[in-house]
Amino acid sequence: MLRTRTLAIAVGLAMALGTGAAQASPFSKIFVFGDSLSDDGNLSLALTNGTVQNSFTTNPGQVTMQDVATYFGYGLTPSLLGGTDFAWGGAGLLNNSPGTPSTVPLLTAQLQQYLTASGGKADPTALYSVWGGANDIFYNAYVAGIGGQTAQQAQFNIIAAAQTEGGMLATLKGAGARYILVFNLPNIGATPSAAAQGPAAQQALTGLTLTFNNTLDQAIQQVNPGVNIIPVNVYGMLNELLANPALYGFSNVTTPACGITASAVQCGPAGSGAPYTYAPGTQNTYLFADGVHPTTAGYALLGQYVESIINAPAQMSLLPQAPLAAYAAHQRALRDEMLVDSLGEARKGVHFFANYDYGHQTYDATANTMRSTSNNNVLTIGANAAANRNFSVGMAIGAAQLNTGGVGAVSFKTQDLLFSGFANARFGAAYLSGNASIGQLSYTNIVRYIPLGPALRVENGKTSGSQLAGTLEGGYWFDWGNLRTGPFAQLGYQRVSADQFSESSGDASAMTFGKQVVKAATAELGWQLTGRTALGGVPLQPFARVSYEHDSDAQAQLVSAGLTTMPGTFALPGFVPDKNWVNASLGLSARFSPSLTGFASYTGMFSNNSQKLNSIDLGVSMTF
Repeated sequence: MLRTRTLAIAVGLAMALGTGAAQASPFSKIFVFGDSLSDDGNLSLALTNGTVQNSFTTNPGQVTMQDVATYFGYGLTPSLLGGTDFAWGGAGLLNNSPGTPSTVPLLTAQLQQYLTASGGKADPTALYSVWGGANDIFYNAYVAGIGGQTAQQAQFNIIAAAQTEGGMLATLKGAGARYILVFNLPNIGATPSAAAQGPAAQQALTGLTLTFNNTLDQAIQQVNPGVNIIPVNVYGMLNELLANPALYGFSNVTTPACGITASAVQCGPAGSGAPYTYAPGTQNTYLFADGVHPTTAGYALLGQYVESIINAPAQMSLLPQAPLAAYAAHQRALRDEMLVDSLGEARKGVHFFANYDYGHQTYDATANTMRSTSNNNVLTIGANAAANRNFSVGMAIGAAQLNTGGVGAVSFKTQDLLFSGFANARFGAAYLSGNASIGQLSYTNIVRYIPLGPALRVENGKTSGSQLAGTLEGGYWFDWGNLRTGPFAQLGYQRVSADQFSESSGDASAMTFGKQVVKAATAELGWQLTGRTALGGVPLQPFARVSYEHDSDAQAQLVSAGLTTMPGTFALPGFVPDKNWVNASLGLSARFSPSLTGFASYTGMFSNNSQKLNSIDLGVSMTF
């Protein structure tokens, strides 16, 4: 069942996802090989001696790869004008469409033209798009229709065509390409042109489409290791659209806007003087421009689908980032408890403590991710006891609930259960403390939002994970009576993993994501001070702490992904954490009785270019 909501439910989110400034691109440029579904003017320019640059749609609309290029901040232009779109209307893999000019290059020739110009080398940072096969089906269906071959021969030829596309993928891989966008074919039997030929033709064309797609799936599986194949399930997406066209803003999916006999490359708005025209508004409400090609809105919706696939790995990269903040809050609770023992002789008896930390965290937009926020709730409960007057040990449990999300971003909930042991040793005015923690993670309500025309599709998933962390801190106290102050240094390590998972809907946009592992190796250097005073007979201990922290392991992690309905996996970089920042804490503890102490503090993260954090701690400690 499709997980889709109408725009009315989430107007703000859809607008943020679908409009505005160009999304940062993980690629240096875009190269396109294909047929009329990707041609942004080559055939039109060739047929008009360079005077008209039309596409196969409701002109002057864009084809899907133009929309994708625009989204990522590029301008896509035809190769005849020196651009990177080598696609030609009518082009096939082994055979061009019947009636196509002889000068139109096959897809294999398009690729060869590019490689010849580039010295046989592909750009490893570029995105390559390959979409072909439809014209091979048209050619073989035509030849079979006039008795030139049997239906079985047509099937064999379509298999060979799909294998040829697989060969193109292997050639690109061998030339050094790392990212290849691969479209399968829409159901050609579901087009107005097929419907006009009757049920038998529709069935035959659907069969040839499935033959091509199944063979292409096999080719993708063979070439995928060693290259990133970004799959696009056009077949599934079109079927879902046809099942509920009104949801996606289409009022007509059977009648072409330009007419059933029209060629969309010659179609323009009413009154334009073009050989074929479409009525005002139909470019946005009709699915088909002619018998087989989409309207402007049809291409645009497919472009949004492509963009959602490319964006998904980076969106999911925040999953292992969230628990880093949970442990930091848990570790602060342990630090505050050990602070008392670092100032003097370890307290006698057993001390039970509880600490609640609320943190508001902002993940700033980075090169690969959009801005997100997280509301972090962390409860720590533990016990601490003195082994002797200079050494104390303790154990604690931390339970965290983190709610992460933002406009245009993935949202999810993280439950983190931490088990920790900690110790503090005093050597005169110096101290050494540390803790070690293990954690079990549960990610629920992982929601990915996909704008598709005026609809907002929602994909859901869940997964689990684990966490390993430790901190070692040393410091020295200068005693100035009621004021103590001194330097401290801290080393920390975290390893967080989020397990592989798949979104549950089973539709064309559902994706699977590989296991993620994030590590943080931090070094912190700072200064702290604490004092003694009283108010109304209640002893008070204010404290402050400021430090500079560096994470030597901070870097964008590659996140692997693919569709659940089509082979092909790829990995793209995600959230880019900053390596350096400043921490500051300010707090106050109050000793209400010899056995009861309460405290409150504020902690902030500053000068971090990738995230911000403001948190408040409230705690209590009791001695028995």
